[in-house]
Amino acid sequence: MHTRKRPVISNYGLPVLSVGAVLIIGRWLDLHLHAAPVSLFICAVAVSAWFGGFRPGLLAMVLSILAFKYYFVPPIYSLVLGTAEIPRLIVFSLAALFVGSLSARQRNATEALRESEQRFRDYAEAAKAWLWETGPDHAFTQVSEEITTLGIDPAALIGARRWDIATDVEGEPEKWRLHVATLEAHQPFRGFVYRTASADGSGVYISTSGRPLFDAEGGRFLGYRGVTTDVTAAVHADQVEKALHQAQAELARVARVTTLGELAASIAHEINQPLAAIGADASACLHWLAADKPDLDSVREALTAIVKDGDRAGAVISRIRALLARSSVAHEPCDLGGAIREVLPLIGPEMRRHDVLLETSLAPDLPQVMGDRIQLQQVLLNLLLNAAEAMREVPPARRRVVVRATPDQHDGGPWVIVAVEDAGVGFGQDEAARLFEAFYTTKPGGLGMGLSISRSIIDSHKGRLWATPNPSHGATFHFALPAK
Repeated sequence: MHTRKRPVISNYGLPVLSVGAVLIIGRWLDLHLHAAPVSLFICAVAVSAWFGGFRPGLLAMVLSILAFKYYFVPPIYSLVLGTAEIPRLIVFSLAALFVGSLSARQRNATEALRESEQRFRDYAEAAKAWLWETGPDHAFTQVSEEITTLGIDPAALIGARRWDIATDVEGEPEKWRLHVATLEAHQPFRGFVYRTASADGSGVYISTSGRPLFDAEGGRFLGYRGVTTDVTAAVHADQVEKALHQAQAELARVARVTTLGELAASIAHEINQPLAAIGADASACLHWLAADKPDLDSVREALTAIVKDGDRAGAVISRIRALLARSSVAHEPCDLGGAIREVLPLIGPEMRRHDVLLETSLAPDLPQVMGDRIQLQQVLLNLLLNAAEAMREVPPARRRVVVRATPDQHDGGPWVIVAVEDAGVGFGQDEAARLFEAFYTTKPGGLGMGLSISRSIIDSHKGRLWATPNPSHGATFHFALPAK
């Protein structure tokens, strides 16, 4: 808001009129009461400075000095100044100057305050916000008209407290307990979001911020003053986004189950081996213990082997359970090298079943990344299975997969790049653009969701997943993640 300026003739005409009026009144007082109206001239200066500003006030002061000297300071009807009257005129001039300056400054401060208040109201209106005040008991004493955008009558809120109109007090008691504690401690608060009901009964979410008010003299708590905005659209958008992330997590879990289903034969073999060894060692123990002189050294050695094979089978089952677990996505510091090493025992039997040589090249100084360990292992597992599938039709001597993990610098910060290189059939230019599309697959019976889900997982980690053809045979799939 811009203050409307008065015309120049109005600003400077006011001092002339005010001094003229004072002069007429002063002459009448002087003729009948025989007293010089000094205070009236001071009032004329104050009025001119208040309504016109400093310069009109200065003009009123000059006119007042001239009129005061001419009509009231001997010799009258003359501008000649006697020596004895100089101190009197100086005191009058200084008083007029002081009062004029003070009035002008007070006027400027008042206009600045008015502009500031209007500017704040304009901002609040533009932001679809409304202003409020509460008393010492936290009940509303004032609510601006902007709340009518929700169909709520401001008068209906007077005397009510915030938790009286909220509809989520019972559902979120801890949130409200902390908010009430903040109010009772007379502390400022910002961005407190709660749910209330609009005029038609539908739920709306509002965000409110406030500062405590205290008496300037005694410091007595007077209440709160603040601003509230309608954030229903933002809250609904956030709820939709959370639901989408939950659906993506469920889809990723289904993909993990499907992937482990493809590995069922290899996993069964991986578990059967230690279980068979445990059975054989246990039978041997029973045989040695049945002898007249038990071979305790052999029994001890067999029991040690049983423990080792049991741990081996338990480790495989633990990895499977972790991949199948229905847990929320948690982005935590993750050792990517360790996560890769945990996947290799699961995929190893499948690689051996297809006569594929699996090699690794993991840099020893890999920085940690922020991510969900299970989801990142899912991406690697999917890329390794795709690599094995791509080499099913190539000569056995060429079946080789290399997993590399190296540190890198990108966008001014550290990253980790993981690459899965195979020597399979590769992909053509036409296929490159569609590799990561949902439901696109080159595998018989494939769903075409593996790479699409893998890319969504890497995207959610603020990373990047891409593929490049190798110079000779096959392809390399890379994903890059920002380091912690």
